[in-house]
Amino acid sequence: MNPDSDLCALSARCARTAIDAALVAGDLLRRSFGQPFVVSEEMAYDIKIETDRQAQELICRTILRDFPDHRIVGEEGNAGAATGPVEWIVDPLDGTVNFAHGIPHFCTSIAVRREGELLAAVIYDPIRQELFTAERDRSPRLNGRPIRASRRTRLSEAICVVGFSRSRAGIEQGLRLVQYLVPRVRKVRLTGSAALDLAYVSAGRIDAYLEQEIRLWDIAAGILLLQGAGGRIDQFPNPGSDTFRVTATNGLIDLGGPDNG
Repeated sequence: MNPDSDLCALSARCARTAIDAALVAGDLLRRSFGQPFVVSEEMAYDIKIETDRQAQELICRTILRDFPDHRIVGEEGNAGAATGPVEWIVDPLDGTVNFAHGIPHFCTSIAVRREGELLAAVIYDPIRQELFTAERDRSPRLNGRPIRASRRTRLSEAICVVGFSRSRAGIEQGLRLVQYLVPRVRKVRLTGSAALDLAYVSAGRIDAYLEQEIRLWDIAAGILLLQGAGGRIDQFPNPGSDTFRVTATNGLIDLGGPDNG
């Protein structure tokens, strides 16, 4: 048996299940959007709602139907095997605040990795019905069509998205980034969904995404998408935390600045 071909076959199988899971969760999100919801937890700058949990339950059920021995790590808790080489990383609703306020910019994000290597990824926007998919050693796609990062090289032509985290330090760092970028780039945006931001960099819609404190389930799927689309993502663990500092670009734009490397 060829280990590499076995891994490609596993990637394809996981990708099919990830698509099924994202579509099922996305259907729930689309039907629930604009309807009354229950807040399960409220924090400074963020909330959790019951729809998050319901969407993750649907995702877990779909994954474990096909891979009962796999492990699932999600924003709404873990499921499946306690240990094992294959791990699914799930954010059932990335952009919860947007969803709760009726802003149609959110998604479901699912990634699969084996012993640390990303095998497959799906980011699904249920409102636009845009399905971003990636597999190991294959070009990423949007609704079945290949995508790639933009070819822009001039910082003055770039559109950049900056994400803001919950901590005071993260907010201050984000403000410094905005202050640095605004006079140097074409536009700076704050959109509220890290996974969709990475999908948009992969599809060439925006040129860079930066955030100072982000969790793995927000970016795992986007990493595989962007790498396959010719972009670049640098992630640095924040000491004493389970968050990362992330700079994602089309691979050609040089952002410069003290906080971007």
